[in-house]
Amino acid sequence: MTLSLMLACVVSACTGTKSPTAPAATTPPVATTLTTPAADSPGDGAQLDNVRPTLTVVNSTSSQSGARTYEFQIADNSEFAANANAVSQEVSEGPSGKTTFTVGQDLQPTTAYYWHARVVQGGSKSNWSETRSFTTKLVGFNRPGALYDPLVNGETVGSIGGSGNITWVPGQGIRMNDELAYVVYQLPQVISSGEMSVEVTGLGPDGPPGAGKPRIFSMLDQPGAIASSSRYSFNVQYRGAGGAPANCITFKAILGDNAHSLEVANRFANIFLLDPSTVYLWQSFWTPTSFRLVVKAGGATGSVVYDETANATTGTTNWNPAQMFAFLGTNNGRFVEFDGTRIGMTLRNLWVGSTPRPTSLGSAIARLR
Repeated sequence: MTLSLMLACVVSACTGTKSPTAPAATTPPVATTLTTPAADSPGDGAQLDNVRPTLTVVNSTSSQSGARTYEFQIADNSEFAANANAVSQEVSEGPSGKTTFTVGQDLQPTTAYYWHARVVQGGSKSNWSETRSFTTKLVGFNRPGALYDPLVNGETVGSIGGSGNITWVPGQGIRMNDELAYVVYQLPQVISSGEMSVEVTGLGPDGPPGAGKPRIFSMLDQPGAIASSSRYSFNVQYRGAGGAPANCITFKAILGDNAHSLEVANRFANIFLLDPSTVYLWQSFWTPTSFRLVVKAGGATGSVVYDETANATTGTTNWNPAQMFAFLGTNNGRFVEFDGTRIGMTLRNLWVGSTPRPTSLGSAIARLR
């Protein structure tokens, strides 16, 4: 042994210094493997008789022990984009091999919804289950600030009036068979600015013989006859053969002053040969000082056929009736027949509200056709 090596050994022994040792190897955590839960019920495309569905999945399996939860998502679009109708909820795994989630608040009626679910364990999440759809109960409502009536299920939240000569067309709506038939709704609250809109089929050129100014829908401040003394009213028309001119779309509105009604002067520039087989969405918008009518071919996302606005320039404009009554057609009362309801039209998916028509409301109706 050399002198230097001997000295090094002596120093090391005296100071107690030890040679460094490598740290013990650690075992990496094993990733949790989760299988995708299987959608069980309701069946894909199911028509429900309620607005608070119960959704069920078959439980997934895991490579690890421990508690698991299931995240359910519901939306009125298959992309599950965030919107007012989206629901997301996490629930504990069911012990029976299946996990269920019951929606805790009413979903929008007469609407197509989509849903899926996934399992969560610790920081791991499975893939989403297959996306399924269902449609909520075909039912309407009439509450302060919002009225909706699907009219495709043989019933209405309004009252059938006049001659009562209507026909329920399954999956299509309510058909008006003469100029005296109508449906009336008393609104529980006056709406000073809002929208009234409805889908209509059966609108063909010229209309029934002698039909001059038939109404598609109307609003009155009284349940009885249209009166010249009314200070609050509006109606929208697809005029018939005697309509000066025939086949024009037009309207009339009285916003607090019956001496100054709002109309459009260009009726002769708004002549349309509508197709009876096409669905037209008729949308009216009123404020205390204006009235607008929009007609779209093909429904809410269809092309605009008509769009006219009339603004008040004189008189009192405050739209402050003591009460409001919405009509499909009109109560023509003392007026002659050609000022009544448009004969032969079929109406569905009515909205009257202080807010715009919800885009997905009534989406279940498309599945009935």
